[in-house]
Amino acid sequence: MKKILHILIFLLLCTALALAQGSSTGSSYLSLPLSARTASLGEATVADPRNFASSLLNPANLSSDGPATITLSHSQWIQGIQTEFGGTSIPLSFGTVGFAVTNTNISDIEIREQPGSPIGTFNAHFAAIHLSFARTVLDAVSVGGSVKYLYEKLYVDETTGYGVDLGALYRTPFEGLTAGVSVTNLGRLRQFRSEASQLPSMGRIGGTYGFTLGEFAFTVNAAGAKDLHRSDAHAQVGVETIYDSALAVRLGYQTGYESRGLSAGLGFHFSFVRVDYAYLPFSLGLGDAHIFSLGFRF
Repeated sequence: MKKILHILIFLLLCTALALAQGSSTGSSYLSLPLSARTASLGEATVADPRNFASSLLNPANLSSDGPATITLSHSQWIQGIQTEFGGTSIPLSFGTVGFAVTNTNISDIEIREQPGSPIGTFNAHFAAIHLSFARTVLDAVSVGGSVKYLYEKLYVDETTGYGVDLGALYRTPFEGLTAGVSVTNLGRLRQFRSEASQLPSMGRIGGTYGFTLGEFAFTVNAAGAKDLHRSDAHAQVGVETIYDSALAVRLGYQTGYESRGLSAGLGFHFSFVRVDYAYLPFSLGLGDAHIFSLGFRF
């Protein structure tokens, strides 16, 4: 019974996140943030070029002429529910290719046919495989797209589906200012028991402005998010300060949540290694979430 309650709380958490971002009814786990930096900045990084984690919000952010990257993340939600994420970006002569895998797991869910001791346990899995591509098509414009294969299993029931993300990035004539637009999670999940469902499709538009003052580098991210199936619209903002290219402090906020709005995080850069952490406090007795990310640049 306790594990079943944990599942219900987790699904409510996903639904709260989805509703706050304008989600449809299916696959709400796709609305969960997957990287520490993105989560701590209020998921406002729709115009954040050359950052692999930001390509999950706008695949055009993948476009880069820099080194290859690897990103690994672990998200600890509530009552042992956790998400693992791994991805890589590889710049090539004709564009940048990205690949990522996500898995959310709830383990040891108890099975009962009547009050008393459980007769067994089972696990629930929600997984996605992403394949992305982005390239610069004009001096100041990049475009990108992602396709996703989705898999869900709860007890003996399982289903699959597909999703598509599309985005564009514009480096404006104003120094340090970049604008971006994207649509994510276009697609469907095949029939799960009684019916199929749409994915939490989202449209986003926003900008990033960066500048330096001495040894400090500042970045301000702002975005608006709109559900493609509902009338909900939401504002997102994030601020990052980096000292001496080594220590980052981040703060973010999103409107429209019943259970949370504020987020915060830290980052440490050592040569080609980057370590990031995000803290997401929740109300309504849901507890707090912690996300740890490790990145490498080659």
